[in-house]
Amino acid sequence: MNLEQIDQLLADWKKKIDLVSQNLINLHGLPTYQRLTGVSGFPKTELTGVTQARVTPAMDAMSNLFQHFDLLVTTISKAVELRKQVPRFLGSEQKIREIEEILTGASIQLAFVQIPLAQRGLLSAATTANAIAPNELLAAMTNAFEVARDAVVAVDEAWLHLEPNLAAAEAEMISLQKLADSLGQGSSSELVAARAKLAALHNWIESDPLGVSADFDGEIKPLIVQVKATLEQLVKQQNKIREDFAAAVHLLKQLVELNRQAETAFAESQEKVVDHSTLQTPLAQEQIDALSQWLTRLETKFAEGFLNPVRVGLENWTAKVKEYIAAQERAYTANRAPLETRQELRGRLDALKAKALARGLAEDAILTELAHNAKQLLYTRPTPLDQAAELVTQYEKRLNSQLHR
Repeated sequence: MNLEQIDQLLADWKKKIDLVSQNLINLHGLPTYQRLTGVSGFPKTELTGVTQARVTPAMDAMSNLFQHFDLLVTTISKAVELRKQVPRFLGSEQKIREIEEILTGASIQLAFVQIPLAQRGLLSAATTANAIAPNELLAAMTNAFEVARDAVVAVDEAWLHLEPNLAAAEAEMISLQKLADSLGQGSSSELVAARAKLAALHNWIESDPLGVSADFDGEIKPLIVQVKATLEQLVKQQNKIREDFAAAVHLLKQLVELNRQAETAFAESQEKVVDHSTLQTPLAQEQIDALSQWLTRLETKFAEGFLNPVRVGLENWTAKVKEYIAAQERAYTANRAPLETRQELRGRLDALKAKALARGLAEDAILTELAHNAKQLLYTRPTPLDQAAELVTQYEKRLNSQLHR
């Protein structure tokens, strides 16, 4: 290296040392770090479990890191002092090589390492020196800092959020239990176990926040999610069943009205026409009453919390009532058909008579007699539809033949 390169290297090291110093100060200034190490007036936190296993080695590494930082600063300062002894224009090659060796060689002497007897030879020393270059030491310090920083930040996050998180989880579990009670599910064993576990975790937040956080995330949160999903599904089932009950009430009303119409058409057709062979007997009132009682029993079971049996029962009930509705629609159509035929024949006869009058054939004796006989049958109770239809047809044929003469 030349002198210019040495100066550049020293300038780089000054920046690095300033950055290291600032980051070490910032980490040391965190209240969580001070609680973990028992400095700045904080009593040292007695750690246990997962937190102890992670934090203790990290804090030991931090302790070594401060010592190594002192060694690094001392080493770079030594190089700086040597640099001051080098003339600006008449540089000493020996001094420059000495500075270069300090900055790039294994110039930092770490603690002596005790060599186990089993690994020594007869001429081996009991200890060995462990020397390292500044860059290598800085790399090791960087790794140690990252481990310590991550551990401290993890504990800090846990201490900051665990209490409110546990409180929120407990409130949610109480809410879920109330929901379970409202759904008729009684006491949830999962929620009871989770609340007991949650109560125990409160006691370990100070000494093992990372363990508590792991238990909370790994055990309690998934259980809450599972119970919540189960209860929400039950709510959906209940709401669906309520909608199905509302639809069932509507279907029952529809059936009752159709049955009334079918009965009315049945009675009217029996009164007004002679042939009853095409009529269909409406449902008996007992059958409708049985459906109504069945629906009432399902509503009672639903109120008692029997969701799945009620759902199946309601599906069967709906299928039966729809079957009855279809049957009643057919019965109504069949029972109205004779009355509509009777009405259609009346209208047809009136239209034919009007046509005959318009064409000057109203006085035709045969047409007059046919019209008289057809009208008499159509306005008589009961009406023989076949005979009336035959007379109307004869009237139409006679009229058409007269018109084409």
